[in-house]
This record gives sequence, C-alpha cells and structure tokens, in this order.
Amino acid sequence: MVMLNQLKSGMFAEIVKFDCDQLLRKKLQSNGIIEGSFIRIISCFGPIIFEIDKRIFSIGHNIAEKIRVIELM
Repeated sequence: MVMLNQLKSGMFAEIVKFDCDQLLRKKLQSNGIIEGSFIRIISCFGPIIFEIDKRIFSIGHNIAEKIRVIELM
C-alpha cells in the first residue's frame, strides 16, 4: 500500500483506507471518493487530479497523503 500522493500520472489504483479525521472522511465520501473505488491518476503536478467512474476530482497533496491506495497494473 502507498499513499495517493505517491502515484504518478497514468497509474491506476484502488482506494483502501482514509487516514484522516471523521470530518474530512465524510467530505470525501459525500463527493464520491470512497473506499473500494478504482481511480486513474491524470496529473500529479500541482494538485492531484484523478478520475473515478468518469468523474474528475482534484485534491491537494496534503489531503492525498492521507488516502491509502493499492497500485494496480
């Protein structure tokens, strides 16, 4: 497992766990960023931009370092 901010552009991963407080977890989940989601990294320069189910999300590195993922090949 690695943190979301450690992935590179074009990589695929599955969200496994949030290492953050309940408030941030609820905010992520209300936006559709949930455990078990499969993501594709679009860009990691500046904010982390990724796709879940054809929806594009952008989060800062400080939040991305609190999301554990499993890299997929």
